[in-house]
Amino acid sequence: MEINKPGNSPTLAPEWIYDCLHTGSSDHVSNPHPALGETVIIRLEAPALGNPDQIVLRSIPNGEQQFQSMRLVNARGSMNIWEAEILVNEPRVLYRFAIQADGQIWWLNAAGVSSQVPFGLFDFKLLADFPEIPWLINSVFYQIFPDRFANGDPSNDPNGPIEAYPGYSRKTHPWGQAVEENRKVFPFYGGDLKGIEDNLAHLQKLGVNALYLNPIFTAYTNHRYDVADFRNVDPTLGGNEAFVSLSKAIKALDMRVILDIVPNHCGAGHPWFQEARKDPESPKRSGFFFGNDNDYVSWMGFGSLPKLNYSDPLMRAEIFESDSSVFATWMLPPYSVDGWRVDVGNMLGRYNEHQLDAELLPAIRKAVKRVNPQSYLIGENFFEAVGQLQGDAWDGVMNYSGFTEPALHWLSGYSLDALRCKAELVSEKPITTETLVKTWQDNLAAIPWAVALQQFNLLGSHDTSRLGSVLKGDDELIRMAVMIQFTFPGVPCVYYGDEIGLSNEAGFAQRNCFPWDKSTWDVDLFSFYQKLIALRKENQILAQGSFQILYWDEDIIIYQRLLAGERVLVTANRGEIREGFSFRSPWVETDSSINLVGLFCGKQITLTNTEIKIPALAKGGEIWLSSSS
Repeated sequence: MEINKPGNSPTLAPEWIYDCLHTGSSDHVSNPHPALGETVIIRLEAPALGNPDQIVLRSIPNGEQQFQSMRLVNARGSMNIWEAEILVNEPRVLYRFAIQADGQIWWLNAAGVSSQVPFGLFDFKLLADFPEIPWLINSVFYQIFPDRFANGDPSNDPNGPIEAYPGYSRKTHPWGQAVEENRKVFPFYGGDLKGIEDNLAHLQKLGVNALYLNPIFTAYTNHRYDVADFRNVDPTLGGNEAFVSLSKAIKALDMRVILDIVPNHCGAGHPWFQEARKDPESPKRSGFFFGNDNDYVSWMGFGSLPKLNYSDPLMRAEIFESDSSVFATWMLPPYSVDGWRVDVGNMLGRYNEHQLDAELLPAIRKAVKRVNPQSYLIGENFFEAVGQLQGDAWDGVMNYSGFTEPALHWLSGYSLDALRCKAELVSEKPITTETLVKTWQDNLAAIPWAVALQQFNLLGSHDTSRLGSVLKGDDELIRMAVMIQFTFPGVPCVYYGDEIGLSNEAGFAQRNCFPWDKSTWDVDLFSFYQKLIALRKENQILAQGSFQILYWDEDIIIYQRLLAGERVLVTANRGEIREGFSFRSPWVETDSSINLVGLFCGKQITLTNTEIKIPALAKGGEIWLSSSS
């Protein structure tokens, strides 16, 4: 069966040109993390059966294009290896290849082959002085919504009126019991930091080695995005002492922790805002957007969440610029957090004529990396975030648009809506495999490979429906989604409870209380997660290897991760049982016949020369490993 080739030019190039291969991995870039001023060797693999007149490396140092002829240096089987050097003379170096053959010029960049000069957006990209985060390479994250994970200390359960919000109160309900609808009573369940610390054994057994905690700073709601004090942990979670204890326990287990921070806004109960609203002469006033009649700008029109104004130097110093800023304080002992998830990162510094994101995000990055160069900084962004993923802002984003949505929409119908908008887009049918392939390829092509490996890949969060609900409890599809998550470029994150089969629940939606009664768990799913987590932590190919889509058709996608001649092959079938078949690709060439063994099924896939023989595929997914993996 012949491979489909997404992204082909309307004017078809000779077949062999589509088989040329270059990636951002160490297989093709001598140093994927070069220093400024370093010379790097760039390699291109081209089929030996091709007959190029020349292959040229094109770059644009200091804004002017440069052409450099590549050298044929050696061969690997039926593939010739071409090389050229490139000077990393600026923070982000863009390059592409020009292949001259049969009297024509064909261009190859990260988006594929084209007969026309391509857009630079999809050029290959090298970042200078963009170091790896060593601990991140083999990390698997686990997201916890603190109020719903475990109640370790009932004495701090929130109850009673809220002074900052007259007429409103908080009430702690019995664990797992749905609450009555009363918008003036904020529902809690008593989850706290001691509860997390008491249950680190569960996380150790699962195998995760990094935590992402939803907001823990003092606030009045159960989600705590209405922060009232950036400098103190909410007393109902145990206060600062509880976090120090949790942080020490996490470090003792060789785990990491990142926190959720909300620099776009604060809560209306924050003393800064209270003072600014009461006193027009207050120096705090310029840190917000006040209008006539003392009205103010808030996040998405929610009056409880006044937006911060980063035109104000005092606000910038308080949040991130000073050595004693909010960001810096929590990264230093005794708290020692390892990074940040920045809430609504797409909106930060933006309001009408105030469009400060282009300067604000790099400034936050610089400030954070000054405190700890190995910190992990990710932004929340539900849609395309290419402009913030070029090496000068986020290390990565919550990868909804580049991974989550296309993967889930390939497996199921879906809906799209926007906050506080009446319109909703609904698709009853899943997207085609061709659409999935194109979406993945475009997203990966638009950002540097070093950033792609740091994207935060999730299948659900506190803001989305749970995986089990999206896929309507279909066990095969659920497991296939998780398998794809753990083999896709980037860093995987498990949303608490997904590992035991939680789905949306009336009264809770996606923010269920974790059921500690193990009789309710899907233990087979838990074991499945354990196996994938162990594989992802131990396998450098999945952490750093290149990504090639080898084959796709109506219901099947096959891709590989490749590093230093070793590979992991992934097959995913969303349809019914498919009989065995074979296809050819120069990207899997071997000197001799080798077998790959299925991680779950135990069957074999045979690679012979450039042919891949696929056994019958049941609905679901499989990961194929060499016997030594």
